[in-house]
Amino acid sequence: MKNEIHELLYHYSEEGQEGYDLNEVQLLEGRNAERTEKLKLLLHNEDRYVAYQAMLILLAWAEPEGFKQLDRFISGKWAEKETFEPHRIHGEDNVYDVIANALYIATLNGKPEEELYPYIKHFLEIYGTQFFESGLKEFLLKKNGAPLLSDIEQAMQDALENKRYYQASQLFPVLVHYDKDNFKKYKDTFTSLIKEDNRIEYNIEEAENNK
Repeated sequence: MKNEIHELLYHYSEEGQEGYDLNEVQLLEGRNAERTEKLKLLLHNEDRYVAYQAMLILLAWAEPEGFKQLDRFISGKWAEKETFEPHRIHGEDNVYDVIANALYIATLNGKPEEELYPYIKHFLEIYGTQFFESGLKEFLLKKNGAPLLSDIEQAMQDALENKRYYQASQLFPVLVHYDKDNFKKYKDTFTSLIKEDNRIEYNIEEAENNK
């Protein structure tokens, strides 16, 4: 059974490439119905990590069951009970950022981005207290984040208040992308914080390129 689960979650074979990587499985174009149905069954696996990984794939494939599982993941506060994506350096759980990436892939598979706004809005609401790396940022830059502009700004301010300075700066280029006036509004704030984390300088430069 473990071997079958491993094959379902990780095995990919497409365009002359073959291997074992969940991220590659999310990006598969050639998907068969049997595998999809077996992944749906894994959503009920007693191992929550297995169920979570099956959810990521089904989300990326824009399968309705994946979104129903995401609703359960959020309402059941799974991420408060265990760690799903421990960051290799910082040790915090990067789970919401990884989910944001799966949602982005879903848009490539026909999921209307407007239907994803409630999830993205939720991630922005918790941005100040939860760890995010770059997945949510990329979603907001690559898709139309304009309807969520006030939520993005609030998320950035929340992160600043919680001294997540670099994480706050990740949203600076996003804000400027949708409203160039935000560059002058927040440039001095982030410039003064470079001493706290020199990576902030890269986000300032990116914001400047977006204005």
